[in-house]
Amino acid sequence: MKCKLCHLDKKLCQSHIVPESAYGSLYDDKHQFYEVSNIQKKLPKLQKGLREPLLCKCCEKHLNKYESYFADIWFKNKLLPTHASKEISIIGGLDYQRFKLFHMSILWRAGIASREEFVNVKLSNHEERLRQLILDDDSGNPNQYSVFGYILVFPNNYQVCHSLLIQPVEADLFNVPGFHVTFGGCVWHYLLSNDVDLNQFPFILKDDGILHMLRIDVDQYDPVMDLMRERNERGWKRQG
Repeated sequence: MKCKLCHLDKKLCQSHIVPESAYGSLYDDKHQFYEVSNIQKKLPKLQKGLREPLLCKCCEKHLNKYESYFADIWFKNKLLPTHASKEISIIGGLDYQRFKLFHMSILWRAGIASREEFVNVKLSNHEERLRQLILDDDSGNPNQYSVFGYILVFPNNYQVCHSLLIQPVEADLFNVPGFHVTFGGCVWHYLLSNDVDLNQFPFILKDDGILHMLRIDVDQYDPVMDLMRERNERGWKRQG
């Protein structure tokens, strides 16, 4: 079958859409995690996350260098604080290329995935452009497929809420289409544009490796509260 990244006919791996490196503390002691989804009627227990045959082994290794980098800095080195006491947190020392390509790869994989959890992610003409950038190790300029994030906290003590993985949510801002994906204690906003107005988006990741992240209370983030209300109405269930 044809690999979605290199377009060569090769044996495909069961590829993660959101890589394991994004799960962090979602895993339990059996190395399993629970997803939260608007579509699934149950809370599925999955051993290896959301997967489908997308990439060949070579392209899996190509993306793994971004995934390993994110896992090392975000979870192992605890770059994100456990508490966000300030309204804006400044996170520096990021490798712009690897950090941004990690997020670009998630956006691209969500867009090409056939699983129902990602059915609302439509990349249209951006799909091929993102594929080529990722294949070429090209993170683009800061105003191309920009990324920024909100630190998701509990309102009573500003402790970072690491335990949520939420499927992509459409999120247009200033007439720029985009998506929210929640993992790693943050709501990540991916802008689906190759020419973002930097004056409108001052907090996007810059090529100096500095990221300004706004704090948002979990009870002020509508997708989380919508899911909580939905689950409470029909009951919380686990498979397995």
